Amino acid sequence: MARAPLFAVRLASYALAFAWGAISLSIGLNTVIKQNRLKSFLRRSVAPLGITLRLVTNNVVHPAIASEVFCVITCLFSIVALIGLFVQRGSSKQALKAQGAVFAFLTVALFACQIPVSNAVRSKGVEIWGWKDGEEVPAATLLAAAASLGVNPIYKHIDFILWFGIIPWFAFLFALTSAIASFAAAGKVKDTYTSEKAREAGLTEVQP
Repeated sequence: MARAPLFAVRLASYALAFAWGAISLSIGLNTVIKQNRLKSFLRRSVAPLGITLRLVTNNVVHPAIASEVFCVITCLFSIVALIGLFVQRGSSKQALKAQGAVFAFLTVALFACQIPVSNAVRSKGVEIWGWKDGEEVPAATLLAAAASLGVNPIYKHIDFILWFGIIPWFAFLFALTSAIASFAAAGKVKDTYTSEKAREAGLTEVQP
């Protein structure tokens, strides 16, 4: 059986897409856990003062969830593509075009989801409201209280949220290279497999 076109290139690209999709997944789960811990810490810290806090991170969480979903899909589909490298049908022209189309879709989806995540991380922060004895506490007072606890509510100053604004871009990058490699390999299938079949049939090029 002929080796799949661009085998080494696709092996590296699919493996890196899988790796960064998996890393993005772990970063996302870590962000959820640490975000909840941070919220609990702030609420407990101001509770003795009689202040009730409401902390909202929807401006980054909602687009991050969408990005996380496509990181998971990238990770899973990369496994399928890696298996296809070692299966002859997985390197047919139709299969390679399908792989390229899926990776292209994931590239566009990750780009569309990660732009608002990165924008939120760059320019926004946790929305904080507080009440004491039924009256709203001024935002400046709440920010000063958070600062006294060593917490800056701006996302780019919260390391675990900052990382999620960066890491999924690597999944995007290698989904893009995987799409390009798949389409490039599809363009080479005809010549590669036609010549192999010709050799198997004992056909030789007629010399003038």
